[in-house]
Amino acid sequence: MKRAKLALAGVIAAALLLHPAAALADTGDGRVDTRNAAGAEDARVEQQYQAWLRREGSKNASAFLPTAVDAPFKYFYTPSHLQETNYYCGPATIQIIADFWGACPSQKDIAKFLGTDVYRSTDFSLVDDALRYFTGRPYTYVTCTDLSDVYSRICYGLLVRGNPEAIDVRIEASDWPNYLFDHAGHIVPLEAFDWRNFTVRLNDPYDERLYRGGGDTFGHKTYLRSVVASGIMLHPRRAIVY
Repeated sequence: MKRAKLALAGVIAAALLLHPAAALADTGDGRVDTRNAAGAEDARVEQQYQAWLRREGSKNASAFLPTAVDAPFKYFYTPSHLQETNYYCGPATIQIIADFWGACPSQKDIAKFLGTDVYRSTDFSLVDDALRYFTGRPYTYVTCTDLSDVYSRICYGLLVRGNPEAIDVRIEASDWPNYLFDHAGHIVPLEAFDWRNFTVRLNDPYDERLYRGGGDTFGHKTYLRSVVASGIMLHPRRAIVY
């Protein structure tokens, strides 16, 4: 059975090589050498986060203990949208979050805003700009320093800022349930966290079965927070948009 799956994956991969999108990076996560253009609003949000961290840090520390029954949690439920091409993880992620807020721009229009096409994958440093434009919400791009900071920022973005988040992860199939292939970069919405059971829930626009003959990755999937946070930190950007 496993050999049959791998054979099917090989056929699909060969077919994708005939498409110009094959020149793109993986699921559509683009260059990592660009820097986010931070403005006054980004600086203000970061100051608010640091103040919250100083105020709430000791409380949140309890969330790292298995016995913490009062650990924080927050659940949003975003609409699912399949990315329309193998390189549209960025436009699909923005569409999912925008649809949650009541607008549903097309992935094509989002790709045009981002400059994503068959030759250029999505630049994650532009995702906050796109989310502000298509949702009207004050999204901001932040860089994480370590796993603890990832956990705190996931909590802050969902619980305090009240926004479903966008993350950029490196996926190693040996660590990620559902995935059968490694992915150097993947942009995906993060819609829920629950530190009572150490999990986060993604709403993945990528169907690895469709594009690679791989695993059942599409839609609302719950993962251990350590898996997702490590994926963020393994990616060169180490970034979250919230």
